[in-house]
Amino acid sequence: MQLRPLVVLAAALACGPPPAPRDTSPVPADSRPQPAPKDTSPVPPATPPAPPDSPAVRDLPIRAGADVPAGPLVVTHAGVGSPLSDADGAERAATAGGDVLAAGGSALDAAIAAAVVLEDDPRYNAGTGANIRLDGKTIQLDASLMTDDGRFAAVAAIERVKNPIRAARLVLDSPHVLLVGEGATRFAHKLGLPDEVPRSPQAEAKYAARMKRLREVIEAPGTQEPDWRLYWNYPGEMPPDMVAWRHGGDTVGAVARTADHHFAAALSTGGTSVTLYGRVGDVPIYGAGLFAGPAGAVACTGHGEEIIRQAMARTVYQALAAGTPAREAVARAAAAFDPRWDVGIIAVDRGGWGVAATQPMAHGHVP
Repeated sequence: MQLRPLVVLAAALACGPPPAPRDTSPVPADSRPQPAPKDTSPVPPATPPAPPDSPAVRDLPIRAGADVPAGPLVVTHAGVGSPLSDADGAERAATAGGDVLAAGGSALDAAIAAAVVLEDDPRYNAGTGANIRLDGKTIQLDASLMTDDGRFAAVAAIERVKNPIRAARLVLDSPHVLLVGEGATRFAHKLGLPDEVPRSPQAEAKYAARMKRLREVIEAPGTQEPDWRLYWNYPGEMPPDMVAWRHGGDTVGAVARTADHHFAAALSTGGTSVTLYGRVGDVPIYGAGLFAGPAGAVACTGHGEEIIRQAMARTVYQALAAGTPAREAVARAAAAFDPRWDVGIIAVDRGGWGVAATQPMAHGHVP
């Protein structure tokens, strides 16, 4: 078979038809496109409406702070929603942390010292005053701490320990960063923390009041409150009064700065009464409840699930690292928090301190 004619035909098709000759004749002046006339009318100032999905900005009943560029600094909180009349305990905790710094202690030692004072105050939901769970018996505690060199340690759902922040400090020297439940409890007891149930008359009174309120809410027509009896997962039987039949919880925290600008944060909580067995909130979650770094330290309190979703403490810390002053960073974050829930935030940085909360919040600071 001869292929030469086919090859020639293919080459001709590939080349395509010759280009059409270019028209170089002049274009009449009246047929050329004319520019649009310039609009010289005044332009009203632009006032675009806010996008519909812009987050709501809330008024803050608690907003404080000061410029303190030199010297040691400690700020504490007793939990969002804690009465301002209880601020003496938060101030006493800040003083304890300040005493540690004055004696040459580290920022971490100061934050822990402040947290221990808060845990030992039965008015607050941590340690001795920790919330009693739905079954009327269980007390589970969370605590965490972090330093500006990135070290982090926490315990979650620990029981039979009066000062869980001390347990978190023991974890810091272990091979791990987080211990939970019975393992955390055994670890703390093995390393010398006393085996004691941190129960107090104040916590028992709060439990009774919450159960009464919960029963009223669940029985109300059209309620949106879950019937927690359906999800019962506590060891032991449901209390008789629950068989027959609002969220409450807060956290204590401290942030500290040394005179040479090293930072640390500490948190401790008894969690919420109205919750399932084993529930863990924001406190022991890295970057959620607290964060510390070379730019400062942050500690939060409030609705744990939402704080976790927003990685709240780390988000505020990033604002500090970008140069936003502490009092401005905490106020912006609190004001933009989901309005269905409450939050409180404290922070220290190289230039000073800040406190902001969506509800009253007892707090203290030194100086």
